Amino acid sequence: MNLRPYDHAATTCRESSSASVTGYAPRCAARSLTSCHAPPHAGRAVLLAAMIIATMTGGMWSGCAVDVPPLNPFTDLPVIDLDGSPHELTADLSPLGEYAIGEGFRVRIDGDAIRSVRILIADTETNEAGVIAGGGPVGTSFDYPVLEAGRYFAFIRFDESTNQADRTGTITAERSSASDVALLEPPAEGQVVQVIFEEGFLTEPGLWDPDDGTQEEREFLADISDLVRGEVLGRLKAIFADTPIQIIGEGDDPPDGPVSRLTFTPVRVLAEDQDVFDAALPPPDPDFPECQVRVIFGSVLPAGSREDIGNRDPEDEAVVNVGSFQGHGASCRTAVTNSINNIVFAIAQTGAHEIGHLVGLAHVGQIDIMNASATLAFFRDLEFARGQVQFDRFIDGEVVSDILTTVIQDPQIYFRAIFAPRLD
Repeated sequence: MNLRPYDHAATTCRESSSASVTGYAPRCAARSLTSCHAPPHAGRAVLLAAMIIATMTGGMWSGCAVDVPPLNPFTDLPVIDLDGSPHELTADLSPLGEYAIGEGFRVRIDGDAIRSVRILIADTETNEAGVIAGGGPVGTSFDYPVLEAGRYFAFIRFDESTNQADRTGTITAERSSASDVALLEPPAEGQVVQVIFEEGFLTEPGLWDPDDGTQEEREFLADISDLVRGEVLGRLKAIFADTPIQIIGEGDDPPDGPVSRLTFTPVRVLAEDQDVFDAALPPPDPDFPECQVRVIFGSVLPAGSREDIGNRDPEDEAVVNVGSFQGHGASCRTAVTNSINNIVFAIAQTGAHEIGHLVGLAHVGQIDIMNASATLAFFRDLEFARGQVQFDRFIDGEVVSDILTTVIQDPQIYFRAIFAPRLD
């Protein structure tokens, strides 16, 4: 299945080993199920069943005379069996049914190649999209108490490095009554994030160039460290002021309950694979090959972790590697150190980006704090906004970004779905 916009100019499905953009369309090279044909006498229900079977088996219809009406997976796929038994995944989107506030469901999705499980709610602005409303771990049952009435779906992503034949899995789901939900631990009202600045975060090496920097430059960075610390903390508080995320400093007493941490460290972290080209970033400058070094500006810990979908771990941690913002050598200096304002923008908005991952926000395609291209966020005033979700994958040594036009991230809806006052 493909969750891109529906192609009304249908073409015949053909046998292929290529995966869909969403990661699960067995052996059908067509961009979506709308591209399959069926006999003209087939009714809508028959067409729908045949489409699902074709998706499962990678089969094709031939000799068809009439185009199939476009299949909208958010309205046309049937609700899966909610009987508490495992069922084979037939698509990357599994409808879970309609729920009222106070109800809920339990779901478990298993599969060696499955990378993530997200819960979507039907978008109120269009019937052709779903909005991320939480999620949970792969291979473990998790409960989902409904805080927003609507139609819900389970959306899976496969590891792009796996073969198409290995992209299989099962889903087990069942409804939870209001009385069942009442027995669950109530959702947290918010998330506290403590911001920590390590000693020498601007100078060891931080933004000081150990290859070509002067002692005067290092002393200047030391002199402004307290100012930058205060400005960054203030900017983070302003960014999250209207959200359930509370930012506190090192000297603040954390409230009762779990606390996440964001640490600004002075280290420079190199990416493991220096040969990968990120198509979302500016192309390398051939005049300065010595500067083409891939660095990691920030990450969820431990290194290599992904976003905490659904904020299942309220005590997770992330880092901003301040040393990665400075090039090494006179020809590789960056614009970050051109002004104090640049320094504050660069490391504060990178910190906000990592906090977004800590609570489960994904990358988005538009210029936003959650945009995957860090350089785009360095020197401009950005916010968290509604946008189409972006996933990255490696193809022939390049990082290629896929924008899922029918999977929406709306931070306000997401925050309402995972953070809420206790249900009385």
